[in-house]
Amino acid sequence: MRRWWRVWLRGACALLLLGAGMGPARAAQDQPTATKTKDGLHFNLPSDWPVEKRDGVVGPVPVEEYLTRRFNVLDSRLRVVEDQMNSFDVRLRVLEEQLKKQRRLQSSEPNEGAAPTP
Repeated sequence: MRRWWRVWLRGACALLLLGAGMGPARAAQDQPTATKTKDGLHFNLPSDWPVEKRDGVVGPVPVEEYLTRRFNVLDSRLRVVEDQMNSFDVRLRVLEEQLKKQRRLQSSEPNEGAAPTP
């Protein structure tokens, strides 16, 4: 019976050591933060996360609102990129048509160095 206790204790210690070695996610470490002060309260937040006073309580805006703002910015950037891709696609099609016309004209022209056939 005492043997199982030791095995369990060693396993628990191993899990604790493994968990202690794992730090916060890499993305969280790369996110630059700023200390914001409002009404004497200090908040350590990403630089674009606003702090507001709502119903007499000072605090950062809720996560849902912050993420909605971030996703709206990303959505607008994505739309700009999609518009650019569509314009590139149209330009590419025009150039392909011009290239086809040039090839047709070159293939229909007689060779200059060839003798005319009677």
